[in-house]
Amino acid sequence: MTRQSKASRQTRQTFPCQNPFPYADYVQALDAVEQLFAGPCTYVAILGASGMGKTSLARELLVKLDGTRNTLLYLSSSRISAMGVVRCVAHKLHIWPKRNYLETLQRVSAALSRVPGQVMLWIDEADQADADTLQEVRMIAESELKATPLLSVVLSGLPALAANLDGSALFPLKRRIARHYLLAGLKRDELTPFLRHRFGTDAEQRIPKSFRDELFERTQAAPAVIDKIITQALAQKSPGPIDPEVCHAILDTNGL
Repeated sequence: MTRQSKASRQTRQTFPCQNPFPYADYVQALDAVEQLFAGPCTYVAILGASGMGKTSLARELLVKLDGTRNTLLYLSSSRISAMGVVRCVAHKLHIWPKRNYLETLQRVSAALSRVPGQVMLWIDEADQADADTLQEVRMIAESELKATPLLSVVLSGLPALAANLDGSALFPLKRRIARHYLLAGLKRDELTPFLRHRFGTDAEQRIPKSFRDELFERTQAAPAVIDKIITQALAQKSPGPIDPEVCHAILDTNGL
């Protein structure tokens, strides 16, 4: 095999591309959480509607992370309670939880102090967590009398999370959140690059340009929703450009 054919094989892209599209809001949030590993531990909130890429952020961060130096602990708050948070963290740190809560918390604190590098606790779907559960996260991070938390905390959820944090019970947590990031979706000039990234030139050639403004507006620029619509559109058997009326019907069928 020639050097040129080897190179072309290595650079050949398969579609749909599984890598997240690096739209502006997404890149800003990813850069910010990566930088948390280089500085003092703190709290960050990432808000965004469904389909904006919040969970993809955690996945991509895990792939990029140097696991020999830093640790990412991921929990979905929809599956945990206030009492369960510390036990979940204990399991992820390979600690056998004790029946006594305070003893388990002490063992978690000791383990966090021994972990090389920094630790980040990522709470996904945090908008679904009650106040007690979110307060428990703070208790773990500040279970020792140190100037900075034992780990960084990322709270990721729907925009309703901001309203939840405004409640009086969560004021101690809210005032500790150093930065808020909003994933608002693609900008209009990012739509065509998104189609090319995810589906290659097939989408550029077959999705009518006259349809793209409507696609952008009716999906509210959510990458996952756009992806779903385009996948269904490209599944049409007829070759060549897709009839705009077919595209409109797909939006209608999906309730958009």
